[in-house]
Amino acid sequence: MKVNFIRKATPDELLPQDEFIIEKEVIIDVDLFETFIHDPLDDYEFIKENIDVMYCDKDDVFHCIFVTSNEHDFGILVESEGYHYARYTAYLPKSVLRSE
Repeated sequence: MKVNFIRKATPDELLPQDEFIIEKEVIIDVDLFETFIHDPLDDYEFIKENIDVMYCDKDDVFHCIFVTSNEHDFGILVESEGYHYARYTAYLPKSVLRSE
């Protein structure tokens, strides 16, 4: 099992702080997903195609897309802030979605 360790973390970095709404699930090919999780700052067509559903509203709620593949048990929340790359991201296991 793997996690992200944060050096000298503040409480804000350790505990989830941001509210989000998944506006759309984007299921991509496993090879593209592997490329995406290794280079999220590259431009991607699937992000460009969904710019209109990604934003942060007046209540600081992130409206995002959930990018995943059928072969993975997790996905990445993306709010691009109008760009074609994953400007804001968060890891999210698919099990969390099933439990809601």
